[in-house]
Amino acid sequence: MIASMTNGFTPEGRLEGITMQIADWHGGVKILGLIYRRFYSTQSDADHCTMYSDRSHIDRRNVTNDPHSNYRPNRDFFLLILQSRIIAGAMKILGFDSKEGQPKLFNIPVDIARKTNIQKLSILHAAAGMVVDKYAFAESNIDQLIDNVSTEQEQQDIRNNQQLTLDGRFPCRFPGCNKSFVLDGKSGKNHERTHDPPIPIELPTPNLEKPKKDQEKKDVERDDMFSYNSALVADGLYFLNFLDAVSEGDGDRIIRQYKNMLMYCRADHKHSTKYALECLYQFSLVFALLSHRGRERFTWNRSVNNNGVIGKNIPLDLDVEHSNNYLKQAIKHLGPNLTEKAFSRICKSEKGVRKITHCMDETLKRSRDPGKQSPSSTTGDLKELMKRLTEHNAMTKMPLRLYNYFDHFEVDPFKGLDTSVMYSWINEHKKNVSIGIRAR
Repeated sequence: MIASMTNGFTPEGRLEGITMQIADWHGGVKILGLIYRRFYSTQSDADHCTMYSDRSHIDRRNVTNDPHSNYRPNRDFFLLILQSRIIAGAMKILGFDSKEGQPKLFNIPVDIARKTNIQKLSILHAAAGMVVDKYAFAESNIDQLIDNVSTEQEQQDIRNNQQLTLDGRFPCRFPGCNKSFVLDGKSGKNHERTHDPPIPIELPTPNLEKPKKDQEKKDVERDDMFSYNSALVADGLYFLNFLDAVSEGDGDRIIRQYKNMLMYCRADHKHSTKYALECLYQFSLVFALLSHRGRERFTWNRSVNNNGVIGKNIPLDLDVEHSNNYLKQAIKHLGPNLTEKAFSRICKSEKGVRKITHCMDETLKRSRDPGKQSPSSTTGDLKELMKRLTEHNAMTKMPLRLYNYFDHFEVDPFKGLDTSVMYSWINEHKKNVSIGIRAR
């Protein structure tokens, strides 16, 4: 498909008219893969309260370092790890002595039982906001990211607002110089630097290096355990938000999650280049290229609800995987009788056969095997993780708690992301899309 889109000589060969999108189930797998790449390592067993250390502690031997080939066990394990951190953090911030106790640092109204559901939800949001503000947004570097983008925008405006010559060339900006250039590129900049005094080509970029004293102070106060677990809560809440948006079928929220995913993929550099590009192409379709009808279909036609229960949507690509599994089971029973005609008949009759068998099961009161084992209780594992977090005060900042493998762990996942470079990268691909060129 990729080759046909790139090298096709006809509209049909280039698959024109077919709108490509990132499948949400695979998008969730990618997000979990980014999280495991950052937080999971088999070399970190000696670092207490890390994912691999906890995996060894509760003996989750079905967890690996590759969510792409082992998604469900890895997802369930990560959600358990995240749940333990959220509970431990909430107990610390709100002043709980135990999970069954009352908060000492958060006021719950005495007459809460008589409150409406909306009022109760408001109280819950206030308590949750205290935890999120402490662990998810405590050391956000968003101001620096915005400053870098603003500086790059100003530089771009300077280049775009240059006065061209009558024949459309870029003149040298030194007074009295008649030299001009076809492009506003390296040759023109090198020429302008030869003048005395040289022409300042670009605005000074913001100083990203912190003063030496501030860096030394930060090293003295460094707490790798707290930084690691705070970052895990922040990234885990993003993953939960993505899964919840898909389950609710909330197309607008899913598109917003892909904006975050674009940042994560850019920060992952060469490991996620294609996903970052596909995220950008999605925004081009939603905000510029598609018609209003196409935009609504692209945004909201991403999931399916097969049982009519609110909050139980599944992504379309996962539904296709379920369909493929159903067909494979039917084909397997044919044995040597499998032919192309039989295969085609099975595929075409899948929906009808499923409906008939479901009606028969309902009529006969037959319990259907869901095809999966009942999940085991995680209460014991959660207690063990909570006990360990409490013993090490993992959710409390304490100076000079250092990790061996996750040394100098950075809370902000976008710390090494140069947003000025990303700004130029976005503009470059916007131009490519406008002239019909798309990297595949």
